[in-house]
Amino acid sequence: MSVLTIEDSGGIGPAAAGGQGNSVVPPGASRDRRTDESQALRIFLRLIRPRPLDDPYPLYAQLRDLAPFLPVRLPGVPSGYLVSTFAGCSRLLRDPAFGPPTQDQLDLLKPGWRDNSFTRYMYRSMVFRAGTAHRESRQTASRHFAPAQTARYRDELDQLAGQLVEELAARGPGPVDLMEHLALPFAAVSLGRLLGIDDDEAIRLGRLARQVGAAFEQFASAEQHATVTRAGEELVRRLAAIVAAHPGGLRAGPEPSLLARLAASHAGADEADQLGAAVLLFGAGFDSPASMVGLGTRLLLEHPRQARLVADEPAIAARAVAEILRYEPPVQLVARTVLGPAELAGRPVPAGSMVFGLIGAANRDPAQLKEPEVFDVTREKTSSLSFGAGPHYCLGAYLAGMQGEVLFPRLLRRFPGLRAAGPEHPPVYRSPGSTLRGLESLPLYLES
Repeated sequence: MSVLTIEDSGGIGPAAAGGQGNSVVPPGASRDRRTDESQALRIFLRLIRPRPLDDPYPLYAQLRDLAPFLPVRLPGVPSGYLVSTFAGCSRLLRDPAFGPPTQDQLDLLKPGWRDNSFTRYMYRSMVFRAGTAHRESRQTASRHFAPAQTARYRDELDQLAGQLVEELAARGPGPVDLMEHLALPFAAVSLGRLLGIDDDEAIRLGRLARQVGAAFEQFASAEQHATVTRAGEELVRRLAAIVAAHPGGLRAGPEPSLLARLAASHAGADEADQLGAAVLLFGAGFDSPASMVGLGTRLLLEHPRQARLVADEPAIAARAVAEILRYEPPVQLVARTVLGPAELAGRPVPAGSMVFGLIGAANRDPAQLKEPEVFDVTREKTSSLSFGAGPHYCLGAYLAGMQGEVLFPRLLRRFPGLRAAGPEHPPVYRSPGSTLRGLESLPLYLES
């Protein structure tokens, strides 16, 4: 008998039973559990494919039903687990017994991360801290993202959405790539203006940030790793110049820019920590909103009656954005380490283990939500982990929601006949998409 494992190359191969590492079948497991976990592991191996799946959710549901807590083996990790229920993922994100991967674990999971500027700064940022170090950094940064302060930005955001939608119209009737000409520039410029960055430079930064997204994938290709290295170096170089020389930057001026204030407020206050804060801000603050625009537009086009509700009833917009993010979360998988002996899903997990939370499956858990496979923009209460939970809940969640609330109604009102370009111009999903889900391109016909 052999146990399926994930090899260092990212491929799949057999390993002799009884070797070192974590067995798929726990000692004393029943025949039913052994069978279910074997089937679930095969599904998991299909999900960590080199090519994206247009619709991974049926596989998520099968995996969640067969083995909601699945032992897996990863290169260099003594023990690893995948949890796919809402309750399990919520506990993983909220319980202080679980935290971001340590630098030692990153050395095993992401060899060479210290040699790339983007990952070197990203992995020392607030998101990859735990306990007191994380809490102090977050408390200082959170005041800049309070809903009351962020809401002041709504009018400018609405004007930007209107401007970009009209520029999109000038490219019609199509097919026009919504990702290239609306989603990416809207996410980049809206963030750039909030931070005081020139529009053209913000778009350059956004495109670079999109290219380095593969850094968060567990099974990216060698070509993608090379792209991360190249684009990451340029992204950090540009951000470093902005942080250092932007008017009102870190070292001068009575009114520093928001970007400079956030970088300066990062715990530690040395240059590397400041730049790490800036890299986190543009790396994380751009990518998910850009993906939300593409994924949400495709969902609404697949549900025309609900699209009309979003266009015609302003009160629906906030619910629609929440439902889009629940149904198609831009972040599909999160990684946590076990900081001390703990329990999850009724089973013990040893300290130092890696646990992966499958957010895409958790958001559609029928134990948490009625008819979770139904896309419904009128839901009054949407249970979702799309922005995380607990101490690491995304500081930009309110801003991202506001971005969707102003853009989707404008887009749908301006183009009531908006439709997919058809099989001759299919949408293309990000690759591999195991961690970050989104579209590379979404060709549409613009019909008023």
